[in-house]
Amino acid sequence: MGTGYDDLQIMADFFNTHDKRMRFDGDPGVEHLNHPKDLYLWLLRHHLISKQEEVTKEELELAVRLRTEARKIIANNVFEHDENGLDAFNELMKGFSFTLHFSDNGEELKPIRSNGMNGLARLAILIFELKRKKVWHRIRVCSAPDCQWVFVDHSRPGTGKWCTMKACGNRAKNKTYRHRKKV
Repeated sequence: MGTGYDDLQIMADFFNTHDKRMRFDGDPGVEHLNHPKDLYLWLLRHHLISKQEEVTKEELELAVRLRTEARKIIANNVFEHDENGLDAFNELMKGFSFTLHFSDNGEELKPIRSNGMNGLARLAILIFELKRKKVWHRIRVCSAPDCQWVFVDHSRPGTGKWCTMKACGNRAKNKTYRHRKKV
């Protein structure tokens, strides 16, 4: 696993495999994980599985559940806030198997299973490590209701609201300005 910000970017990329940006009213977004091959390529691209491993339909379904439940525990996600978000996430975590691995270089959690479950367990470990290192709050959901893009907040205080100032931030600030001018 890489640096904190690299790991955060992997998580943001995972969340954005369901692109929730609206192109028209009622747009459900674009799902990028439609087939086991899509998940296989995503996990491979992020070095979470090896080339010889495979991904099943059941592992794809688990990946979508993991993405959905983990997205609910993003601190500023007002769009999918769930009172029982952590409970549901913890219940999902019971399906993963890990072992502790000790070496001269330190200790780490390692997945026990192989194939797609290996990659998904590595994502679960990544979430654990980001929360343990207290950088999970840097994963943010754009506050624009028609965007909801997940991004890594690089701002000093870690309280970013928009995926980009050029698009969503500018629109929000212009809307606020126009509203103030009317009053």
